[in-house]
Amino acid sequence: MNITIFGSCRQDSLYNKYNVNRIKNDISYTHSTKEILEVIKYCKHGNMTPEETLYTFRSPLLNKNPILSPDVYKQDFENSELFVLEIASRTTYEYDNKFLHHIVYDDERYINNEIKYKIIINKQTDEEIEKDIIQIKSELQKPMIIVSHLVTWNNGERYNLAILLENICKKHDILFINPVNELVKRSNDIDSFIENEIEKGMKLTNHYNSMGHTAILSIYDDFINRAL
Repeated sequence: MNITIFGSCRQDSLYNKYNVNRIKNDISYTHSTKEILEVIKYCKHGNMTPEETLYTFRSPLLNKNPILSPDVYKQDFENSELFVLEIASRTTYEYDNKFLHHIVYDDERYINNEIKYKIIINKQTDEEIEKDIIQIKSELQKPMIIVSHLVTWNNGERYNLAILLENICKKHDILFINPVNELVKRSNDIDSFIENEIEKGMKLTNHYNSMGHTAILSIYDDFINRAL
């Protein structure tokens, strides 16, 4: 099973069982529908210079090395049998008609001062996200699963986005995973699956621990079997 992930480390359990290609780790961890579309366009059409990849995508930013050729990623993309897409944010960072990974703007280790103050920050509307998902589905033309962030509160931005994604997926016949809801079906002790992280006195729910990765892999298995 050849899989492309458009997402983050929260999908890393898939590497333990499936043939996951290089796209996520070599190009970018995507957070929004706009970032996903940016990576898809690059994989399909190679529409950037190496210099442009240095400020657009996460991995070139981290490594300070441009992507010299998109050809290998086009092959990975075309050979994919399934796509797993995590949509975790409405926030987009746009510069020169490209949608960038956020660290070029807000992580002091990787900020590009030449472009930072030219970046347009936007919060996508419900309608924009739905339009993007329709376009993503059209671009992929293969089975896909959409996944929300880890949503542990019944209010707030993550919650509202997860509800929106669920409704869009129902409307357009796309499989959808709300990870916390699926984990709750198997265990009420969500805290046992999440890394204990504190920032500014607040508990974060951003990453799985080893038990969480094992548990979410079982959930991915169920949905992948349904998708194929």
